[in-house]
Amino acid sequence: MEVTFNWVYILIAGAVILLFFVGLVARQKTVSEERLSGEVVEVMSSILAGAGVSEKTKNFIDASGLADYTLYFSCQDGVGEFGIKDRPTRTQNSIDPIFAPREVQSSRIVTWSLPYTMPFKVMDFLLVIPSNVKYYVMGNDAEFVHEFLNSTEGIERVFVLGLEQIEPEENLQVRIVDTSGAIIPSSDVPAQLQPFEDAEVSAVVFTGVNQVDFYQKQGPSWQKMNQKAARVISLPGERDAAKYAAIFTADDETYWCNMNKAFTRMEILTKVYGGEEIAYGEAGGKIGELLSYYKNDISSDCQGHLEQYNENALDALTKLSHATAACRLQQESCLDLIEAADLLKKINDKLRISCSVSLY
Repeated sequence: MEVTFNWVYILIAGAVILLFFVGLVARQKTVSEERLSGEVVEVMSSILAGAGVSEKTKNFIDASGLADYTLYFSCQDGVGEFGIKDRPTRTQNSIDPIFAPREVQSSRIVTWSLPYTMPFKVMDFLLVIPSNVKYYVMGNDAEFVHEFLNSTEGIERVFVLGLEQIEPEENLQVRIVDTSGAIIPSSDVPAQLQPFEDAEVSAVVFTGVNQVDFYQKQGPSWQKMNQKAARVISLPGERDAAKYAAIFTADDETYWCNMNKAFTRMEILTKVYGGEEIAYGEAGGKIGELLSYYKNDISSDCQGHLEQYNENALDALTKLSHATAACRLQQESCLDLIEAADLLKKINDKLRISCSVSLY
């Protein structure tokens, strides 16, 4: 009996000691993984911050060391979040807009910074583009297609005449860019893409003027992700940052969340150019300084372009200030923002010609 008891005691004590060390090792492994994920997030945050301030610059980042990690990007209520999936370490940002897929697991990542102007430069948009996504561009907007293909060198993209010409590659996700707005809504998912997981196939469709729809594969069909068309708020011109951002972002919610960061910055800038008084249609800031400078100048059109003519800088900037505030609250109001920005751009061009000065 005594010998049996001793052996039972030894077995129990040994099991407890073994479990203690197993738990200690598991705990140390968890701590090490959390520390490593924290370092990865910190390094990537520094890379993204640096890329975001390098205007009109593409950076090709070797991320082979992170191939085992899945990075995620999200944006809700004006706050963007970036981190490693299933890890507690993350970083949040309510200032800088980052347009990216929901999840990124790739051996190479392209970061691309594009300036957003409305009509003055508001800020730089940072696009995050994984190398394992291939973009198939189609549609009848030949001018934009040509520009897009030329400006995206180094990114996996190709022009196709229709869905039947898509030749998907192994280990690559697919995003279709429909510039005509008519191909995806009236078609099923092509047969060659149906074996793919639903999350691996998506489409962005530009419909009408200044609007975009997002689609996701759902079996053999396309599922529209947004209930109403998202607005593309921009002025015509080369390298339309808002349009490019829609192509490379996940969906309408994250797209609009990041665009709202730009509108917040825009509200601040209208007060720089027009002062706090601009909200009441009165001159302050830089426009106030220009009005004071040209107050007694009756030999030029400067005073007229600033506040006297039917179309003048003060009224245009006031309209831009009001439209920006309204746009942040309701997308339907954002078309007024485009109109106001275009008017201010035209008046500022007249100021440059007549007075050799610029409001912005």
